[in-house]
Amino acid sequence: MLPLPKPIRDALSLEYHLQLEALHAGVGSLMALQVVMRAVIATGILCELGYGDIQNASYKDLEKIANNSFCSGAQGRFYFDGDAFRLFAKVLTTHDSQLEAAPVKVIDEVAKRLERYRGAA
Repeated sequence: MLPLPKPIRDALSLEYHLQLEALHAGVGSLMALQVVMRAVIATGILCELGYGDIQNASYKDLEKIANNSFCSGAQGRFYFDGDAFRLFAKVLTTHDSQLEAAPVKVIDEVAKRLERYRGAA
């Protein structure tokens, strides 16, 4: 089974990382936060399926950081400080590696699972 084609992986990675950069620069939006969190959740699912590991990154910490950013966004500023940026960058880099390794079928199942979560929310 083959992984996603490189142009698709590159486009996904670029989107995640640009949204993370926007959050770090203090010009992030709710959409940026959602895109990054969706990638984080996908990373976790792929880790559970045996594709990589996120060392030194607890989901409680990631969720707390995202919640703080969401709360600050209520005042119009979605932001990640340097520590948050580095932690999320590590997770997104893991996700980049997962997209290179996981077969398309697995990525498709993860995407469907994320859509079910979204529909249930």
